[in-house]
Amino acid sequence: MLNIKKTEIKKKKVKIIAFLKITAFLLLYKIKAALFKKFRLPLITSFKITQKCNLKCLHCPFWKINTQKIKTQKLNGGQNLDFSKVTQILNRLKKDGIKIIIFEGGEPLLWKDLKNNKDINDVIKYSKKLFFITGVTTNGTIDLSNYDPDIFFVSIDGLKDTHDKIRGKSFDKILENIEANKNKKIIVNICISKINIDKFEDLIKFLNDKVYGITVQFFYPFENLPNLTLSQNEKEDVINKLLELKKQNLKLLNSSAALTKMKNNSWKCLDFLVASVEFDGSISYGCYLKNKVKNISCKDCGFSVHCEISLAYSLNLDAICNAKKIFL
Repeated sequence: MLNIKKTEIKKKKVKIIAFLKITAFLLLYKIKAALFKKFRLPLITSFKITQKCNLKCLHCPFWKINTQKIKTQKLNGGQNLDFSKVTQILNRLKKDGIKIIIFEGGEPLLWKDLKNNKDINDVIKYSKKLFFITGVTTNGTIDLSNYDPDIFFVSIDGLKDTHDKIRGKSFDKILENIEANKNKKIIVNICISKINIDKFEDLIKFLNDKVYGITVQFFYPFENLPNLTLSQNEKEDVINKLLELKKQNLKLLNSSAALTKMKNNSWKCLDFLVASVEFDGSISYGCYLKNKVKNISCKDCGFSVHCEISLAYSLNLDAICNAKKIFL
């Protein structure tokens, strides 16, 4: 019994120290950024390392982009970026102040540089030497045991019937891969849209004891996609339900502060905190949607990470605690 209490006390101390470190870092960053524009550097980057994907999700525009170009490319198995180019970009991001990098796609686990005998593992290993956190956003259909990022973000949008309707027949395989990799830090991300608006509560409860945590974001109406955007009343109702789920101590990692702000998208978006790398290796600073859509609609923004990081920069304690839970 005494050893258990000592362990619990030690865990609490670790959590407190981690919280203080994040808060101190953000405070210093905020002061420097306020005084000198040159210190207004991005902290987090999404890196779309490949267009290739083995699914065709209803709410995703990216698998459609330049599909014919992918088919006609002969080098690197249809990739735009070889390992040398990827490492050049990562070194640039490091110099730009990036602390957290998330590899996306397409399906990032499909990335390979055939010419130089490199795969995504080589990229992950290189990245982990440069950044505080290296994450991978995956559809979860590929065995995760061979890869070792700091975090996996696995996309699941409903229980079996709903998920397979949105993403194609894949639910059973994803659950099998999650079950086989309980030793890894896996966070499930749910994109809430008109299709699964009535299903997300059951999904969160189902996943609660299967993964490290769960996050949600909201469908954004990209061009050339069916408009699955929630109405204002629907969005408010969903967020109220999410706030209730948090009170039940489920592993929902969105902060209450961010969820509340997202009801009306009433937060001040500090998009200088984020950057994106596109499929061709170009780097965009600012809003995730920059260079992805013609007309950015802030009122339709459903990207919870933008809200969380903006609130954390503003030293919102709830958002800082959320960041600690996700990244540490």
